[in-house]
Amino acid sequence: MSLSESIHEFIFILIELGIPSGSLGVVSFTNVIHSAFMSGLVLTCISLFYLILNADFVAAAQLLIYVGAINVLIVFAVMLTDKTVGSNSYPTKESGITLAACATLFVSPTLVIQNTEWSYASFSNDQSKIIEELAKKSDIKEIGYRLLTKFLVSFELLSIILLVASIGAITVAREEQTEVMNKGAVTPPPSSQHKSSSCRSMIIDSKFY
Repeated sequence: MSLSESIHEFIFILIELGIPSGSLGVVSFTNVIHSAFMSGLVLTCISLFYLILNADFVAAAQLLIYVGAINVLIVFAVMLTDKTVGSNSYPTKESGITLAACATLFVSPTLVIQNTEWSYASFSNDQSKIIEELAKKSDIKEIGYRLLTKFLVSFELLSIILLVASIGAITVAREEQTEVMNKGAVTPPPSSQHKSSSCRSMIIDSKFY
């Protein structure tokens, strides 16, 4: 699928903003569900990256498999856990070492890419013609045709299974939340109830006198 230059630039800007923002959200949010949604944003931006490279099939597979299946499975697993909200952690010595290692892994490939002479990595005329012919062909129509004709039953069954799994996960999460709330509710002891009732009776008697 050939896209115009303006659409390429717009999608690339979305990728530049989405991947770093989503990655920071995954490691920064204390709510695990929010982190799972941020990981879905990162995977979606990666599929957009494949799209601007004219790899339609890989982009569709990225959305269907990673965003539509694996990320949804992560959300279900998080909803079934007992504790979805963590505590704020303060920086330690180990976190500083991890930050330095991540910065090194980011800076090193960046320097290699900037210092590489990419002009030598060119294709011959025959290879460039083959690439142009492949770029003109789109696999999205073929994928949609296969899903709605040959694999229609499997596609519909998969959607029903995902719907049932989502409803079940929400139901189980709500039941566990109500159980925790019921356990947290403190009932006053009988002695305190007796004292409160006797105090009320004394106040009523004093009003009459």
